[in-house]
Amino acid sequence: MSELNAGAADSFIEAVKNGADEAASAFSRTFESTITISPGTGGALDFDSFRQKVSGEGLALLLLISGKGVAILVPSSTGLVPGWCANPDITQKSKLATFSQEWGMNLLPEDFFPDDYKAGFLRNLDSGLLRSGLNAGGGFLEICLSKDGDSPVSAYIVWALDNPNALLDEPKAEEALNLPPPPMFGSDPVGGGKFIGNGAPEQDSPSFAARPKRHLLDDLPGYSRSVLKIKVPVAAVLATARKPIKSILELGVGSVIQFNKSCDELIEIEVGQCVVVGTAEAVKVGDKFGFRIHSIQLPDERFRKVEVRREGEYHVRQDKPQIIGKAPIKSLDG
Repeated sequence: MSELNAGAADSFIEAVKNGADEAASAFSRTFESTITISPGTGGALDFDSFRQKVSGEGLALLLLISGKGVAILVPSSTGLVPGWCANPDITQKSKLATFSQEWGMNLLPEDFFPDDYKAGFLRNLDSGLLRSGLNAGGGFLEICLSKDGDSPVSAYIVWALDNPNALLDEPKAEEALNLPPPPMFGSDPVGGGKFIGNGAPEQDSPSFAARPKRHLLDDLPGYSRSVLKIKVPVAAVLATARKPIKSILELGVGSVIQFNKSCDELIEIEVGQCVVVGTAEAVKVGDKFGFRIHSIQLPDERFRKVEVRREGEYHVRQDKPQIIGKAPIKSLDG
C-alpha cells in the first residue's frame, strides 16, 4: 500500500481523472447543479502559503483512512455551496453524508479507500486544518470545478491529517453533519425533569431552557455504543432461484442459470442473513461495484396487545378464558 504523503500527489491526480464523471454526477444529485471536474496542481503542502486559499467558510468533507484523515474542502467563495449547507435539515444531512461517501470513493486512489465519511460546514476552513494536526509530509491537490461553462473555481484535497476528527470540531459552530442519531431513552442526562423516548422535555422543568435540542451518539452509555460497533454482513442479492438437486449436480463450467428477473430491476439488500431490508440500484464506483439505496423497509412489529384488567375484575371473570394477545389463558385461581 502506498504512503499517504506528498509523494501520493500523482495517484490523487489519476484518481480524480478517472472518477471525475461519477463525482460530477454525485454533485448534481446533491446540489441540483451541473459541473465538470478536472485535477489541477498539487504536491507538498506548505500551510503558510496554502491557508489563504481556504481562509473563509465552506463545506468540508472528512474521509477517515486507518486513523489518518483526508479532507476535501469546497470554499463558499466558489459559489457552489448552497446556503442550506450551513443549517441543513435531516434530509439534507443525509444527502451531505451520501455526497461525502461518493466523493471519497470516486476522488481518492484505490490504495486509500476510506473507512468512514463525514461532512460539515465550517466558518473557517483554514482553522479546521490547523486543528486536525497536519502532517509535515502531507500534500494537497487542487480540483477545478466548472459550472455551465463558467470559469473554473478551485476546491482542494488535503492529506494527511493526524487528528482528523478535530477538523469538524469547530467551537460554537454547526455540528458535524452525520446521519441523524437514534433518540435517547431513560432519564434526562441534563437533569431536572423527565425525558422518555421521543417525547419533549417537560416545559415546567427549571433546566428546560438550558437543555440541548438534540442528543448525540456520544451521549449513549458505553454498553450501547459498543453495540453500534458490531459488524454485520451486508449482501446485495441480484436474484434467487430454486433448482432440483439433480440440476445442481449437473452444473459445470459454462453452465447458464436463468432467473425470473430482468436486468434493470432493483436488487435486494440483506443484512446479517436477515430478510430483505431494502432495495437498491447497482452503480459503478471507479472500477468497483456498489449499490445506491432506493428504499428501506421497516421491520415487522412483534408486539401483542395485553388486556388490562381493573381491580376486582379478575375474580368476576375467573370462569372465562382471559385473552392476552392471541393466546387463550385460563384463570389459575381456585
